[in-house]
Amino acid sequence: MKKLDFFVLLIVGLLFFNSSTAQNFSPDIVVDINGTGDFTSIQAAFDAVPAGTPTIIYVKRGLYDKEKLIVPANKTNITLIGESREETIISYDIYNCNDGGDGLCPDTKVALWSGNSNLVKTAATLTIMANDFKAENITIRNTAGVVGQAQAIALQADRNVFINCDILAYQDTIYFWTAETSRAYFKSCMILGRTDYIYGRGIGVFNECEIRSYGGAWITAPSTEATQTYGFVFYKCNLTYQPNSPRLGDDGMKIKFGRPWHEYPKVAWLYCTMPAEIDPLGWGDKWNMAYSDTDTRLHLYEWMNTGTGADMSGRANWAGLRAMTDQTEANLYEPKIVLAGSDNWDPTAIAPTVSVYNWDGGAANNGWTEANNWNPDGLPAASEAANVDGNWTINANGGNFAADLNLVNGAIIAISANSSATLLTLNQATVSSSTSASLSGNIKTKGAVNINVSGNLNITAALNGVHQITKSGTGICQFNSSNSGYTGNLIIEQGDLQAKVSNSLGKAPKITIKTNGKLTVDVGNAVDVKTALYTEESASIVLNQDITINEWYINGSLQPAGIYSATTNAATISGTGKIIIGRPSEFTFLGGLWDDVTKYSPALLPKAGEKVNVNSGITIETTLLTFEGDMYVKTGGTIRLRQTKDSKCLGPVRMAQGTIITYATSGTGFYFNAPIILEGDISLTMSSNNVAGSVMDLPGTFSGANKIIVRNIRDFANTATARLGGDNSNFTGTWDLTLAAVNAGGSSVINGFVENAFGKGTINLAASNKAIFNHAKCAGNVLNMNITGSASAVLNTAVTVKEFTLNGTQLADGIYNSTTHPGLLTGTGSITVNSSSLGIDEKVFLEYGMLRVNGVLENLDVYSLNGQRVYHTKSVTEINLNSLKSGIYIVRYKINGKQGAAKVYKK
Repeated sequence: MKKLDFFVLLIVGLLFFNSSTAQNFSPDIVVDINGTGDFTSIQAAFDAVPAGTPTIIYVKRGLYDKEKLIVPANKTNITLIGESREETIISYDIYNCNDGGDGLCPDTKVALWSGNSNLVKTAATLTIMANDFKAENITIRNTAGVVGQAQAIALQADRNVFINCDILAYQDTIYFWTAETSRAYFKSCMILGRTDYIYGRGIGVFNECEIRSYGGAWITAPSTEATQTYGFVFYKCNLTYQPNSPRLGDDGMKIKFGRPWHEYPKVAWLYCTMPAEIDPLGWGDKWNMAYSDTDTRLHLYEWMNTGTGADMSGRANWAGLRAMTDQTEANLYEPKIVLAGSDNWDPTAIAPTVSVYNWDGGAANNGWTEANNWNPDGLPAASEAANVDGNWTINANGGNFAADLNLVNGAIIAISANSSATLLTLNQATVSSSTSASLSGNIKTKGAVNINVSGNLNITAALNGVHQITKSGTGICQFNSSNSGYTGNLIIEQGDLQAKVSNSLGKAPKITIKTNGKLTVDVGNAVDVKTALYTEESASIVLNQDITINEWYINGSLQPAGIYSATTNAATISGTGKIIIGRPSEFTFLGGLWDDVTKYSPALLPKAGEKVNVNSGITIETTLLTFEGDMYVKTGGTIRLRQTKDSKCLGPVRMAQGTIITYATSGTGFYFNAPIILEGDISLTMSSNNVAGSVMDLPGTFSGANKIIVRNIRDFANTATARLGGDNSNFTGTWDLTLAAVNAGGSSVINGFVENAFGKGTINLAASNKAIFNHAKCAGNVLNMNITGSASAVLNTAVTVKEFTLNGTQLADGIYNSTTHPGLLTGTGSITVNSSSLGIDEKVFLEYGMLRVNGVLENLDVYSLNGQRVYHTKSVTEINLNSLKSGIYIVRYKINGKQGAAKVYKK
């Protein structure tokens, strides 16, 4: 590592903070995962920085996913620069969990960093505790997925800046774990998430950023003191919708601006574009803060936004939610005013360290290396960015383009000579060629791409991305590299697309060859086995090797498993190779009986481990044939029971929000044995006109934290029973029997006849509905019931629990039956409560946002993981923590004369 001279670094720092134009930079530390720099580890670079010394750390291309990172408080004035925004990636996958230990998972990874208490206070990939940190031209992400809190960044400092960065996660992407006056500035960044993914306190300004949401999103969860003027400000941002969420049920759901977390949140949206997927309410979720819609100290403001989602006519009727009064008020939300603070900090005047060039076509020709074609004038160099936006055509007329080259919104790159691009990103852009030429390097799709060739273009560049590529033009385009990172669809409208090497067609889910198109395959494994091939009319396939795929459609008709060649399909296939149709890993169910092969696309019965999608509006019906695959019932999908026994699923059945298990019969019910995983609220609906009633026999298991709605939907006066015969210990949601039967004389029932049949779920009963207890341990250790109307719990045996809460009241140790609670409890059995067997750590626990105490309480304090006391009591035994953010809390207490501590996880 080169010597860090303080004087030189000071001059670099002064230039950096005062220059008003883009500039080149000289890094002090170089990190390269491949070993050519000073370090291979980013944390090692942070650790090497002299405390308080302005330092530029340059990180070369690569995936840095082996460490959880922290910038200590004394390492101020660090600038972290990526060689490429798209290809310099900081990544990790720790997340918050209720593991009974440190509250972080997975344990094997957490153990690697447990020696640094600051590092493991959150799940964040990057924790920043130092002031004046800046990140630029880099991707920071948390890939834990749909598991709860899993931050990409946790901010614990002031004057942090992010420019041209991608910041990606699912829940809690950016955590402002800061003081009210701490500030962070984001410019030209893309932030992705779904649940409360920009949250916390302090001041955050997002200037000209893309705010990208999965369906069902709450963008923000702000927490702002009443005395603070500003919270989160979104200025000239573009709100976008991200399909294909990792969570089943997200796609198609609306986006909300956020939900209040603590205090009096302040969020402003100015001059932003908002898509139709924005929920008209904007907000609406009070998050157990009753004052949210009535208190004007919440400042949820909008001004001069555009797009369908900007229509404020349907916004929630909250006192603090409004359009800004006038331009004078809006002017107070200019970024430099919001961020000024007491030190007049203005990050908008700080130029990017990485030079950014924009094409203006100022030269006499459109050569990509002509300096006058760029603004500022010059040739974009390595580690810099060059943008071509709009209806421009640039000519790749030879040589290597060293900077990241980004084409968007109709831009065209014409390949006229053998050329190389370090990184070419394409978004609604075209690659064209009218001669024989090649393009090497790397290509990443960020939107739809057209390859329009009238000559012979040899693409040896590696393709990455998820977006559609269309081959047009009468010429030949050769894919001559391994494109295993490409997962978008390919359409060949015209001319010849040639797959020359292994994996050259990537992992395209679908390749469509139109009437005037041709696909030439020179290597058998150029086509991924999971690819679906579609040919239309006189489309042509030239096979010089055999290919094996899962699906081939001719004019929309799926071909059965088999072998196809020029002999069997001369109109389409030529060459010596064959198409061999084998097994897929994923199916679409088309509706009907699950043992009917024609109801699957492709037309094969699924095997173990193969995914079957039951989409919205589709009903899958049970048979005696065991269903071997993994079933994914999407929102709007239904499982209809048709067998009285032996109807079984081997793989898990994942059910999204609003899905249904149902039957209609004149008999006494049906049977369904499956491991059911809830990913949303579901319904068990029973319809029978049998006078004896009917039973939905469910010997499998339920897991999840959602609601199971049980209802008799037949207009006939009988009883419909869900018979729970599995160990449902992993169910922590609600058994909801609050809806009356369709017929006033009917009722709905759940019957627990094995240990843990009710799991850890709350039982809510209303109307004439019932819960039947047929096993001493069917309720496990903790029973929570709410009974209203003429509903009741039927006790057919002596049930034992450690705790019993009835209609919100926790009952003392004792025996409860139809005598102690007439009407609510019926039958000849009883419920015995014996909390004496509770261990000390079981005397305090969190249930549905309520911290509950068993025993005589003398003192209790609740602390966040950073040591802040958030609650204190000496008498209250039921403490509502619903206003607290999800996460881990430490409870210290004295109960029954004994002191103890417990860690609880607030969901």
